[in-house]
Amino acid sequence: MVQASRFLVAACLLLLAVLALPRAARACTLWAANGADVAGGGVLLVKNRDYPPGHPTSFALVTPKHGYKVMAMLSTGTGQPSMVGGVNEKGLAVITAAVGSIPRAERKRRTQEGGLVYPVRPMLERFATVREVAAAKDLLAGVRPIFAIVADAHEVAVLESSGKAWKIEIMPREAFTAHTNHPLLVDTPDMRQEPDAPGSVVRLNRIRELWASLKKPADLAAVTALAQDQADGPDRSILRTGSAPDKARTVGLLATWLPPDGGAPRVVIRVIDPLGARQAEAALALDAAFWRTAPPPGQSRILLQ
Repeated sequence: MVQASRFLVAACLLLLAVLALPRAARACTLWAANGADVAGGGVLLVKNRDYPPGHPTSFALVTPKHGYKVMAMLSTGTGQPSMVGGVNEKGLAVITAAVGSIPRAERKRRTQEGGLVYPVRPMLERFATVREVAAAKDLLAGVRPIFAIVADAHEVAVLESSGKAWKIEIMPREAFTAHTNHPLLVDTPDMRQEPDAPGSVVRLNRIRELWASLKKPADLAAVTALAQDQADGPDRSILRTGSAPDKARTVGLLATWLPPDGGAPRVVIRVIDPLGARQAEAALALDAAFWRTAPPPGQSRILLQ
C-alpha cells in the first residue's frame, strides 16, 4: 500500500513537471498603423518572421501567369517555397503568422483534408484593395489555419482562420494593429485547441507597448527599428535569437510604407542567417521602374537571400 502511494505521488510530480515545461515557441510578430500617426499618411506594416533553422527567408519579384506582380517574402525550406508575405503592384500588402493555438499536425490535417490554401499568393495576385479581399468570401472560406494582416494605403484588416471558421475585420482608422500567434477575433473550440502560448502574449503586449511609447507621427525607419527589441529574452522577444539550436528565431523582416494618393510603396527587406552569422538588408521603392524589371509570366527573380 505504501509502495503504491509512493508511486502515485511520483507519477503526479512527474505530470506536474511535464506541465510546467515551457511550451514550444510559436512564430512571427505582425504590426501595422494608419492615419495621423503615420508620417506622410497612409499605412505602415511590418512582419518579423520567426522560424527554427532550416526554413530561411528570401525575397523575390514574382510574375504570375495570371494576375498582379508581387514583391514576395518567401519561406525557402524543403520543397516548394511558400509566399508568407508581400506587396503587389497595386499597393496591396499581406503578412501572416502561424496559428499557435492549433497543433501543427492538426493544422496540416485540416489543410490537406479540406484542400485549403495559404492565402498570400492568391490575395496578392487577385486583389488591389482591402475591400476586395474582404468581399472574396469564396477565397476566405478556403483558407488554411492562419493569421494575417492585410493592408492598402487607406485601410488595415485582420484575418483569422481556423480552417473551419474564419473572420476578417477592417480596423478603425487611426488604430494600431498587432498580431502574434494566438487568436484575437475567432473564439471557437476549433481555434482554441491549446492555451495561448506565453511567448505569443508577451510579444503582443511588448509591440503594443513599444508603439505607445514611440514618437508620433512615425515613419518606416521608426517602426522597422521596433523589430530589433530584445527586452524579453531569446525566445519571447520581438527579435528572437533562440535559447537552443532547435528553437525558433527571427530569420527575416518585411516592412513597408504604403503612401496615400497612389505613391510608390517603400519597403525594407531583411534576411537573417538562422545561426546569426550573416544579415543582409535592402531598401526598395516599388515604383513603375521596379515593376518593369519583373521577369516573364510564370517566373521569379531573386531580390535578396
